[in-house]
Amino acid sequence: MRRILASAALLCVLAAPASAVELWQLAENWQEYSPGERYEALRNYERHREKPKKNQREVERQYQRWQKMPEGERERIRQNYERYKNLPPEERSRLRKEERDSKRNR
Repeated sequence: MRRILASAALLCVLAAPASAVELWQLAENWQEYSPGERYEALRNYERHREKPKKNQREVERQYQRWQKMPEGERERIRQNYERYKNLPPEERSRLRKEERDSKRNR
């Protein structure tokens, strides 16, 4: 989970306009990550840069929304994600299908 959050944070910091970013925060936090976490964060950033601009903006918008959430809600989402990761693969697949279906019906 920490790796995912580190990657998301790095992605948004690197993708955001310089005026919106406190670069010292990136430098300060970067040292806290293991080499593996740094590698994954940079890979995620490269994948982000390869996406169409529209998709990049959507990822950035979602991250900004995440940052504005109260910590309690973010913690609840993290816990739900951990529970989801621990589900059997067939259950995760069923849930993904339900989510896709519900989006189509909106």
